[in-house]
Amino acid sequence: MPSHSVLLVEDSEFITEHVSTALESSHGFEVNAVTTGEATRTALADDAQSFDCIVSSYELPDETGIDLAASLDDASVPFVLFTGNPLEPLVDEALSAGVSAFVSKSTHATGEMNVFANRIRLAIEAHGN
Repeated sequence: MPSHSVLLVEDSEFITEHVSTALESSHGFEVNAVTTGEATRTALADDAQSFDCIVSSYELPDETGIDLAASLDDASVPFVLFTGNPLEPLVDEALSAGVSAFVSKSTHATGEMNVFANRIRLAIEAHGN
């Protein structure tokens, strides 16, 4: 199974640790984590790093994940919105902003995270990365 590089944008240390550990140890992803939209843009601007997918929490300290998705220039990198909020009211705005897929924190951020990992893989494959 080839390793994919994921940029995780999440300000909760607990969730970051849980998600990173599960995705790396059980699913073979390489995970780099940042806590803000601004840190995301800085990481993406670093020519020494490239990412196959961005996974962002909806609620960030400096903006929403949807605002972050809309601000990014590189539409070739899939953007997965990771939220505990109800998805229904967010879908239209998120898709218009460039969000590729959605994962609910309440139902998919526990255990081995098989559904979460699969969503990331499918988003990467759909973008040809």
